[in-house]
Amino acid sequence: MRFKAIIFDVHKTLVDDSGFPRERIWKLMREAGAKFEMTAYYELYDSLTPQLFNWVALSPFIPIREIHRRRLKIFYERFQVSRNIDDDVNFLWQEMKTGAIYADVPQMLETVSQKHSVGLLSNADKDDPLIEILNESSHRFDVIITSEHVGAYKPAPMMFERMLNALNCRNTEVVMVGDSLMSDVLGAHQCDIPVVWINRTRKPWLPKYPKPDFEISNMQDLLRIL
Repeated sequence: MRFKAIIFDVHKTLVDDSGFPRERIWKLMREAGAKFEMTAYYELYDSLTPQLFNWVALSPFIPIREIHRRRLKIFYERFQVSRNIDDDVNFLWQEMKTGAIYADVPQMLETVSQKHSVGLLSNADKDDPLIEILNESSHRFDVIITSEHVGAYKPAPMMFERMLNALNCRNTEVVMVGDSLMSDVLGAHQCDIPVVWINRTRKPWLPKYPKPDFEISNMQDLLRIL
């Protein structure tokens, strides 16, 4: 298949932020002297996070930073923690830069950019630290669009339409590469954009989502597809 442009998700597609900020929030509360069972914290985190970061249900739009603030507020109230929430959100934001570009990404980006335009399409704020990590690398992107730019989150079609307009491409001239069945696969499918699901941990495909056009476990496989 021949494409003019490649669109990439960021989190867990190009940059590894696995486990963030689960452990850091726990440490912030322990530093404040909060007393609680670790299992109680993990149970709340694992149940609360999918609810707050449910992209389809987030209406009206709020930025990612505000979602982090709301999550901290719930934790601090539940476990009676006295800390400055805004300061801690700023701390977590900076700590996000401990994420690392996957080892198979730099060479892939160098190769695809020789023949394709490259875009980033991310459920993120404009100042997202993981996008900063990519921008500070040797590679430069032709178009970067975040949810905060659009006022919506993938899988909303307007996110993909904004990217197509910015790239000056039709839906059949691009391919979306991402790790999320909901945000990336469903979102691209709704706009009839070919999609590559990067499934680094080999999770099972869930029948409630459309099947991706391709499934890969590393970026070298993407080069073979292209």
